[in-house]
Amino acid sequence: MNRSAEKTRILTETAAAVALASVLVMLKLIFPFLVFITMIAAASPIAVIGCFHGLRWSLAASAATMLVVTMTGGPEIGLTTAVYAAALGTTLGEGYRRKWTYSKKIWTTALAYVAEMSYKIIFSIYVLGIADALSAGLDRMIRLVEWIWKPLASAAGVDPDPGRAVFSWAGAALVGILFLMNAGAYAYLNTELCGALIQRLKGVRRA
Repeated sequence: MNRSAEKTRILTETAAAVALASVLVMLKLIFPFLVFITMIAAASPIAVIGCFHGLRWSLAASAATMLVVTMTGGPEIGLTTAVYAAALGTTLGEGYRRKWTYSKKIWTTALAYVAEMSYKIIFSIYVLGIADALSAGLDRMIRLVEWIWKPLASAAGVDPDPGRAVFSWAGAALVGILFLMNAGAYAYLNTELCGALIQRLKGVRRA
C-alpha cells in the first residue's frame, strides 16, 4: 500500500473512532442512566487508534472528540467527560502499543483517571462556574459514603452524622479510599475492554 493510501486509511479509521467516541460520550447527556457505559467504553476508540497508529494520532483523535462533543453538547460535557475519554484512551493506546505489563497499564490508567477527575472538579467549579455539573457524581459518592460510614462510625464510637464526617480524619480517609477504589475499578474495566477489542481487531486486520 502506497503512502497516500495508507494515510487515507488512517484518517478514515481516526474519523470513525472520533465519531464513535463522541457518541459514547454524548450518551451521558442524552441518557443519564447510561453514564456507566460512557465511563467504560468511551475511551476504547481512542485507545485503538493509539495502539495501531501511535501517540500522534490518538492525540489528534482526542482533540477532535473534545471539539465535536463541545460543539454538539456544550463545554459542560465537551471539556469534562470528553477529556476523560481522551485521557484514558491515550494512556491505554500507549500501553498496548508499547506492550506495557498488565499491572503498569492498570496503575497508569488509574493515575490518568485521578488526574482527569481532579481537572474536572477544578474546571467545572472555577472555570465553567457550574458546581452542579458534578452533582450527580457527588450524590452517588455521598450516598455510598453514608452507607459505609454510618455502621463503621457507630461500631467505632464516632459521630455517625455524615454531615460531620467530612471534617474528620476518618471521614476524609474514607472518601479518599473510595475515590482510589473507584479509579482502580474504572481502570480495570477500561483496560479489559480495550484489551479484548484490540485483540479482536488485530485478528480482523490479519485476516
